[in-house]
Amino acid sequence: MLLLIMKLQFTKVHGAGNDFVVFAYPEQPDSYFAKVAPAICDRRKGIGADGILLVRREEGYDFRMVYFNSDGSRAEFCGNGARSLALYAYIEGIASYRMKFVSDIGEHKGLVADGKPSVSLPDPSGIQLDLSLPEFHFPLHFANSGVPHVVVFADDLQSFDVDAFGCSIRNHPHFAPAGANVNFVQIHGDGKVSVRTYERGVEAETLACGTGAVAVATILHQLKGMESPIELGFPGGLLQVSFESADSNPVNVMLGGETAVVFKGEIELL
Repeated sequence: MLLLIMKLQFTKVHGAGNDFVVFAYPEQPDSYFAKVAPAICDRRKGIGADGILLVRREEGYDFRMVYFNSDGSRAEFCGNGARSLALYAYIEGIASYRMKFVSDIGEHKGLVADGKPSVSLPDPSGIQLDLSLPEFHFPLHFANSGVPHVVVFADDLQSFDVDAFGCSIRNHPHFAPAGANVNFVQIHGDGKVSVRTYERGVEAETLACGTGAVAVATILHQLKGMESPIELGFPGGLLQVSFESADSNPVNVMLGGETAVVFKGEIELL
């Protein structure tokens, strides 16, 4: 039996430790990458990443962003992925320092200033404060920042069991069928904010989450009165959320933070 092996050029990028494998203008359909994503993202037998980013052509835009989680599921959007792709597109000459691109949730603006990318996100929606679910002894807050997110405040984030509670909340029937990402937040005495995120599709804690940062900033603005810009410390680095406020709701949201191209290479796939 003859096996057809394909060689694909890729670039590894990260946004505050949230890492991705980028394929620019691949010939293969999206369904192919859904199938091979787990192998590519495997941290021992593959390149290793939280997800895959595809650059597709789209009339009227600099590019279309397509995102797959490491388990092969397609996500509507990824904030750190969008920032990483904005930097990649600028470095590769796909777009200028000001760009316009589209994802599954709509149109976005991108800006690369002094080598630092930031991207626009949709205005947070579906906000619910102080949700009480009998399985949990703490209130939950919800905001859709392009994808669904739950926010939980914790007194000691370092010792908090993010994976156990994150998995339980992510799969709770209240958030079915889509499920939700879950962000655990600690406000320190000096006013700094730390966040740890459990991501659906990865089904584990990731080093940072861009849409999670926007959801957290939304809840901090509404519940704690924090104003823009809000800086959030994730295990993988700092993210900044800037916004305007309309009736206490964040609008015209921009997400920035640490981003870098890590390396380029070629992978052989069946």
